Amino acid sequence: MALNMEMLASYDQSVEFFQDFLGLGEASIAMGPSVVSGFFASAFSLPFDYVKTQIQKMQPNASGKYLYTSSLDYAMKTLKSGGPLKLYTGFPVHCVGIAPYVMLT
Repeated sequence: MALNMEMLASYDQSVEFFQDFLGLGEASIAMGPSVVSGFFASAFSLPFDYVKTQIQKMQPNASGKYLYTSSLDYAMKTLKSGGPLKLYTGFPVHCVGIAPYVMLT
């Protein structure tokens, strides 16, 4: 949901920018906004994907309890311990994987 929302919003704004402010033609409008949209969609969706992946990889401790009770619990503890940039771990890899998908759709 986050990926699609940001993909649509950033693409629409990018098309306006490329047309109105830069005055570019059809070829640039076809590819330029797609690149911009791919970057922003990757940046917006990565924190959600990172938290989801970490929750999926979580293993119980010796007593059988999980360290985090929910995705929100994991996100809050990660923000306190590692700061907001911790949620962007692996951004280049995520961007290379998601941006082409966004550019083609």
